[in-house]
Amino acid sequence: METTRPSLLVRVGQDQPDAWREFDMIYRPMLCRFARSQGLGEDDSEDVTQFCMGAVHKHIKGFDYDPSKGRFKGWLRTLVNNRVRNLHRKRRDKAAETADFRREQARERSPEEDFDAIWMEEHLKQCIRMVRLEVAAATFEAFKRHVLDECPVADVCEQLGMTPNQVYKIKWRVTQKLNEKMKELFGDCQEL
Repeated sequence: METTRPSLLVRVGQDQPDAWREFDMIYRPMLCRFARSQGLGEDDSEDVTQFCMGAVHKHIKGFDYDPSKGRFKGWLRTLVNNRVRNLHRKRRDKAAETADFRREQARERSPEEDFDAIWMEEHLKQCIRMVRLEVAAATFEAFKRHVLDECPVADVCEQLGMTPNQVYKIKWRVTQKLNEKMKELFGDCQEL
């Protein structure tokens, strides 16, 4: 899933506070994580994030969904990637740290691959937050331990006093709810 729900963007463009809160919960951590994944420190990552959120605020007014003009995701990825590159470019004149040379040379993901992975993870986190509010605390705890924390079913059963059948049913039901939330979050729209 690579889309942003057009209705969220329209509501953000209308300065609806609840839409901005939802947008901020998803995109602020995503932008910050991406900047950090590209080698920026905490302060620079926050600066990049704030710059991008400001650019969204400036350009989102009157948002008109038109897939032929491109996707929001692509625009945001380009915006944050360019901002990170500009910061790196400004620092290019500084001497390289020896730690940079000692780092293991492994194939790293491209910035686009990084952005796409973080994009999906942050949207999934938002869906998990929404589902958590809709299910009983014990249900979510069982799901969290088994699925998110990857605890074996036997351990979850022992810790929470459940049967394996109960844990498997919870896993299935909560996963279904997460799928529904992802569909709600992205809608049936074309990719943005």
